Amino acid sequence: MKLNNKILLSNLLLSVIMLMVTGVGMYYVVNSTIFDELDYHLLQHKQDIQKQLNEDPSTLDEIRLLGGLGSYEWVDITSYSGQVVENTNYFATLDTIRYPEISSVPEAYRKLETTLSVTGEPYFLEIYEEVAAWEKISMTVLLSVLGALFLWVILLYVVNQYVFGRVLSPFYETVDRLEKISSPTQVGEPFPEPDTYEIRVLNQALNTMLSQIKSSFEDQKKFIQNASHELLTPLSIIRQKTEKMLSEPEGMNRESVERLNGIQQTAVRLTRLSNALLLISRVENRQYEMEDEIEITDLVGEVLTELEDFIELKGLKLEKNFSNKIKITGSRELMHSALYNIVQNAIKFSPEGGKITISVRSNNDGQPVFAVEDEGPGISKEMIGRVFDRFKKGENFTGNAAASPGLGLSIVQSICELHGFRSKAENNSGQGATVSILF
Repeated sequence: MKLNNKILLSNLLLSVIMLMVTGVGMYYVVNSTIFDELDYHLLQHKQDIQKQLNEDPSTLDEIRLLGGLGSYEWVDITSYSGQVVENTNYFATLDTIRYPEISSVPEAYRKLETTLSVTGEPYFLEIYEEVAAWEKISMTVLLSVLGALFLWVILLYVVNQYVFGRVLSPFYETVDRLEKISSPTQVGEPFPEPDTYEIRVLNQALNTMLSQIKSSFEDQKKFIQNASHELLTPLSIIRQKTEKMLSEPEGMNRESVERLNGIQQTAVRLTRLSNALLLISRVENRQYEMEDEIEITDLVGEVLTELEDFIELKGLKLEKNFSNKIKITGSRELMHSALYNIVQNAIKFSPEGGKITISVRSNNDGQPVFAVEDEGPGISKEMIGRVFDRFKKGENFTGNAAASPGLGLSIVQSICELHGFRSKAENNSGQGATVSILF
């Protein structure tokens, strides 16, 4: 869940709780006010009756008669027999039936019990007033207030949604840019510094961190390039001199020849290592054009032609399964290098007379795949998840560990990542391993 949604949800939950609390509080406040108003109204009625009797005591019977005719209230005056303390007012709410002959449903009334004085003689006075009408007023007021509060909550949510969206938009822009960065070469422009303090501090910290990462990457890249270039020249000289000396072995004993041969092989390995490091560096720096239209089947044919002598030398059987034509756009040179490394790997690890299966097909999910399957020793358990790491070699997987720098599959992975493809290595169910590129 996004940050602004969490904040809005928290505010909404708090607003709903406040609305409920306010509603309950308002109900009791309005109810209390209504009953206070009812009691005041009943007392006013009592005073009016007392005033009328003081002016004309003979109207007592008329008041008794008329008191029972009211629609919402009625008056009952009877002889006083100590029902209440004289000149004291008692209020109560009760459910009673006013006209049993008409209705059997009780209704709520507010009742005043008190006394009257007629020519010095006390009378017991009961005044009833219907509560329903006042409850309607109470409910109308309560619903109006709650409705206004509800509208305020909705308005607050909409305004907060807009405000938080505006305030947090720089944060989400930062997150989107971070998600698109997969290597130091994709850092790009520094993050902007918005008005919001917290986001500004975050962007400043990210700018500092990414700047340091990019600087370290640039230093590492320059070091690899410089080291590789600097190594190639002396290595070339060493190779030339050893080749010249080996071409004229007269005067040298067998031991000297073997040592020179070892020096030459070491120089060859170091040259391959330097070239591999230069290639990886150029791939990671995106120094290749990515606009070539490539037919994978044709490229595989070119690779097999180049490696034909090695295949024949080990007596390997080659099985092709080109059931799908895969066309991609990218660097032909790099894809050639990737396919070459995979096939060369399979040749290196296959036993003499073994079989290599090369497939250009679609997998079960319909995804285009280039796969090379060999019958070699397979990949050891400790190496199965690290075969694409640089300088990682397992005895079972690489055969002669001293002959390989462990960069072949690392080059494949770098090329695949540059093109947006995925590389995969796994053991076969029987014997050997399969290395694939999923386009």
